[in-house]
Amino acid sequence: MESKKLFVFDIDGTLLDENKRIPESTKEAVRVLSLEHEVAIATGRNRTMASEIISELKIENYIVCNGAAAYYKHDSIYTNSLNKEELDKLIQLADEHNHQMVYETVDELKRRNKEPDQRVETGMSFVGFPVPDYNKDFHKEQSLVQCLIFYSKEEATIYEEHGFDRFRFVRWHETGVDVLPVDGSKYLTIQRLANHLGIDNDNIIAFGDGFNDMEMIQNVGTGVAMGNAEQEVKEVADLITSSSSEDGIHAALKQLGFI
Repeated sequence: MESKKLFVFDIDGTLLDENKRIPESTKEAVRVLSLEHEVAIATGRNRTMASEIISELKIENYIVCNGAAAYYKHDSIYTNSLNKEELDKLIQLADEHNHQMVYETVDELKRRNKEPDQRVETGMSFVGFPVPDYNKDFHKEQSLVQCLIFYSKEEATIYEEHGFDRFRFVRWHETGVDVLPVDGSKYLTIQRLANHLGIDNDNIIAFGDGFNDMEMIQNVGTGVAMGNAEQEVKEVADLITSSSSEDGIHAALKQLGFI
């Protein structure tokens, strides 16, 4: 009998097409896979932002906030929070450079700055969500698993060469960057979920399109880049399929012999 596989899907640009909808072919593919294999989502979104997709596809396993938390059958199996001292240092630096921030827990987003600027509005619009409510001191009340900071590629050295040993900076938009625990990534948490399921790395198939998908696509047994993926992501993939708007998931699974 063929070994059970773990299929992992990013949301934006992967499960969702350019109109932020799930193609019918993708819904059918996920349904068929779920009959014999494990299916999971791995997203940069938090649980609230991902809930509609999780519900629509009837998926019970998911990794949210770029690996900061993992759920198996809707139960938490792992959470990884941001270091508070280093977060205070980051906030101070962001304030000095007038770079706005959004705080993130597993279920909530709050913005630090009273008046959201264009970068925040553009970035949030890119993921199809409104600008979060204002709560400057949210990070003092809650344990954050991630935060978003809005700066350009040219400004990256301000943070990425500033000795934040406990953080990773992963760009997801020309204006937006995710700040994650240094030992946090989609791939590392996929490994935790796979171990929980007793599935080895060779039997993991992952689909994605963005820079935060690169590590998982490069390191799982079979990494699939969508046709709309970043060029660097395509370069590390085992397979490049058509875009999310052109039934890319269905096409790849057919090519790989799973449907």
